[in-house]
Amino acid sequence: MKKLALSLVLASFAIAPAFAAMKEKPLKVELAAQNDSGETGYAMLYPHGAKTKVIVHLKGTPKGVAQPDHIHKGTCANLDPKPAYVLKPVVDGKSVTTVHVSVADLLKEPMAINVHESAQDIKKYVACGDIAAPK
Repeated sequence: MKKLALSLVLASFAIAPAFAAMKEKPLKVELAAQNDSGETGYAMLYPHGAKTKVIVHLKGTPKGVAQPDHIHKGTCANLDPKPAYVLKPVVDGKSVTTVHVSVADLLKEPMAINVHESAQDIKKYVACGDIAAPK
Protein backbone atom coordinates (compact mmCIF):
# COMPACT_ATOMS: atom_id res chain seq x y z
CA MET A 1 0.00 0.00 0.00
CA LYS A 2 2.84 2.38 0.87
CA LYS A 3 4.53 1.63 -2.47
CA LEU A 4 1.33 2.45 -4.33
CA ALA A 5 0.90 5.73 -2.46
CA LEU A 6 4.53 6.66 -3.12
CA SER A 7 4.12 5.80 -6.80
CA LEU A 8 1.05 8.03 -7.06
CA VAL A 9 2.84 10.93 -5.36
CA LEU A 10 5.85 10.58 -7.68
CA ALA A 11 3.61 10.32 -10.73
CA SER A 12 1.81 13.53 -9.74
CA PHE A 13 5.16 15.36 -9.66
CA ALA A 14 6.02 14.00 -13.10
CA ILE A 15 2.80 15.21 -14.74
CA ALA A 16 2.46 18.53 -12.86
CA PRO A 17 4.44 20.52 -15.48
CA ALA A 18 2.14 19.22 -18.22
CA PHE A 19 -0.93 20.39 -16.30
CA ALA A 20 0.70 23.76 -15.60
CA ALA A 21 1.29 24.24 -19.33
CA MET A 22 -2.34 23.34 -20.04
CA LYS A 23 -3.51 26.08 -17.65
CA GLU A 24 -1.70 28.80 -19.60
CA LYS A 25 -4.17 30.81 -21.61
CA PRO A 26 -3.63 32.24 -25.08
CA LEU A 27 -2.44 35.83 -25.21
CA LYS A 28 -4.00 38.33 -27.61
CA VAL A 29 -1.85 41.10 -29.09
CA GLU A 30 -3.68 43.97 -30.81
CA LEU A 31 -1.97 45.05 -34.05
CA ALA A 32 -2.39 48.73 -34.93
CA ALA A 33 -1.87 50.23 -38.38
CA GLN A 34 1.38 52.08 -39.04
CA ASN A 35 2.37 54.50 -41.81
CA ASP A 36 -1.26 55.00 -42.89
CA SER A 37 -1.44 51.37 -44.08
CA GLY A 38 -4.98 50.78 -42.87
CA GLU A 39 -3.88 47.26 -41.82
CA THR A 40 -5.19 46.31 -38.39
CA GLY A 41 -5.86 43.11 -36.52
CA TYR A 42 -4.45 40.92 -33.83
CA ALA A 43 -2.11 38.05 -33.11
CA MET A 44 -2.93 35.12 -30.84
CA LEU A 45 -0.04 33.55 -28.91
CA TYR A 46 -0.83 29.98 -27.87
CA PRO A 47 1.48 28.47 -25.22
CA HIS A 48 2.91 25.02 -25.99
CA GLY A 49 5.46 24.52 -23.20
CA ALA A 50 8.81 25.88 -24.42
CA LYS A 51 7.22 26.88 -27.76
CA THR A 52 4.54 29.35 -28.81
CA LYS A 53 2.16 29.12 -31.75
CA VAL A 54 1.64 32.60 -33.21
CA ILE A 55 -1.38 33.21 -35.44
CA VAL A 56 -1.56 36.67 -37.03
CA HIS A 57 -4.87 38.00 -38.41
CA LEU A 58 -4.88 41.29 -40.36
CA LYS A 59 -7.59 43.19 -42.23
CA GLY A 60 -6.83 45.50 -45.13
CA THR A 61 -3.84 43.57 -46.48
CA PRO A 62 -3.00 43.51 -50.19
CA LYS A 63 -4.15 40.32 -51.95
CA GLY A 64 -1.42 37.76 -52.68
CA VAL A 65 1.43 39.84 -51.22
CA ALA A 66 3.72 38.12 -48.70
CA GLN A 67 4.30 40.55 -45.84
CA PRO A 68 7.22 39.60 -43.57
CA ASP A 69 6.49 39.67 -39.86
CA HIS A 70 8.66 39.17 -36.82
CA ILE A 71 8.84 39.35 -33.07
CA HIS A 72 11.29 42.11 -32.12
CA LYS A 73 12.77 43.21 -28.82
CA GLY A 74 11.44 46.55 -27.66
CA THR A 75 8.08 48.21 -28.20
CA CYS A 76 6.34 49.51 -31.31
CA ALA A 77 7.49 52.99 -30.27
CA ASN A 78 11.12 51.88 -29.82
CA LEU A 79 11.77 48.71 -31.85
CA ASP A 80 15.08 46.90 -32.18
CA PRO A 81 15.31 46.52 -35.99
CA LYS A 82 16.91 43.06 -35.71
CA PRO A 83 14.19 40.37 -35.38
CA ALA A 84 14.34 38.18 -32.29
CA TYR A 85 12.02 35.57 -33.87
CA VAL A 86 11.04 35.26 -37.53
CA LEU A 87 7.40 34.50 -38.27
CA LYS A 88 6.00 33.15 -41.54
CA PRO A 89 4.91 36.02 -43.79
CA VAL A 90 1.35 37.29 -43.63
CA VAL A 91 -0.42 36.35 -46.89
CA ASP A 92 -4.00 37.40 -47.50
CA GLY A 93 -4.27 38.51 -43.88
CA LYS A 94 -3.00 35.40 -42.09
CA SER A 95 0.21 33.86 -40.81
CA VAL A 96 0.76 30.77 -38.61
CA THR A 97 4.16 30.06 -37.04
CA THR A 98 5.49 28.07 -34.08
CA VAL A 99 8.50 29.75 -32.46
CA HIS A 100 10.93 28.14 -30.05
CA VAL A 101 10.25 30.40 -27.08
CA SER A 102 7.62 30.22 -24.34
CA VAL A 103 4.98 32.89 -23.85
CA ALA A 104 6.40 33.43 -20.35
CA ASP A 105 9.82 34.20 -21.85
CA LEU A 106 8.26 36.60 -24.38
CA LEU A 107 6.77 38.50 -21.45
CA LYS A 108 10.07 38.84 -19.54
CA GLU A 109 11.19 41.90 -21.51
CA PRO A 110 9.45 44.32 -23.87
CA MET A 111 8.69 42.61 -27.20
CA ALA A 112 6.50 43.48 -30.16
CA ILE A 113 5.08 41.84 -33.28
CA ASN A 114 5.83 43.88 -36.38
CA VAL A 115 4.53 43.44 -39.94
CA HIS A 116 6.39 44.89 -42.95
CA GLU A 117 4.87 46.07 -46.23
CA SER A 118 6.75 43.51 -48.37
CA ALA A 119 10.13 41.84 -48.78
CA GLN A 120 10.97 44.57 -51.29
CA ASP A 121 9.99 47.37 -48.87
CA ILE A 122 11.12 45.74 -45.61
CA LYS A 123 11.82 49.08 -43.91
CA LYS A 124 8.18 50.18 -44.15
CA TYR A 125 6.13 48.94 -41.21
CA VAL A 126 2.39 48.43 -41.78
CA ALA A 127 1.23 47.05 -38.40
CA CYS A 128 2.65 46.55 -34.92
CA GLY A 129 1.55 45.39 -31.48
CA ASP A 130 3.31 45.26 -28.12
CA ILE A 131 3.34 41.86 -26.41
CA ALA A 132 2.11 42.40 -22.86
CA ALA A 133 0.50 40.41 -20.08
CA PRO A 134 -3.26 40.94 -19.75
CA LYS A 135 -4.26 43.63 -17.28
